[in-house]
Amino acid sequence: GREARAIAALDHPHICAVYVVGEHDGVHYLVMQHLEGETLAARLARTKGPLPLEHVLPIAIEIAGAVDKTHRVGITHRDLKPANIMLTKTGAKLLDFGLAKLRGPAAPISMSGMTRLATATPNTAHGTILGTVQYMAPEQVEGKEADARSDVWAFGAVLYEMATGKRPFDGDSPA
Repeated sequence: GREARAIAALDHPHICAVYVVGEHDGVHYLVMQHLEGETLAARLARTKGPLPLEHVLPIAIEIAGAVDKTHRVGITHRDLKPANIMLTKTGAKLLDFGLAKLRGPAAPISMSGMTRLATATPNTAHGTILGTVQYMAPEQVEGKEADARSDVWAFGAVLYEMATGKRPFDGDSPA
């Protein structure tokens, strides 16, 4: 759809490249860049604790740049989590835009503008929860529309997990 074509048009060193968006016999597909490495989730599971600060900062800077790029072109990732960050020899790569949402034309994003981001009418039913609950912003947990602020929340949760070795929100319920 529109989201897949918009993601394929992204050109950023820390976003997994999508080369082809297609459909064959009613099945939609993507041809993506092959990456060698491990996901941030695998690295966190292997280390069983916080990552050294000299690893946390470069990963955080690279993923923040990738998220910023997606927001500037009007895409909200909506499922930012360690399993969707690949660590390669050339740096971190943001991947899996399966829940991404395309909004209207991008306007410059500033901290004061974060409350005024334009969002399109959701393609999903109101109240439908999409994403991974431990990294979801409160509005996503409530089934409301996600926007760039939701990705910033998730990025904060990922950063916290890298720095401490544990998830900031790991209770028994979404609340």
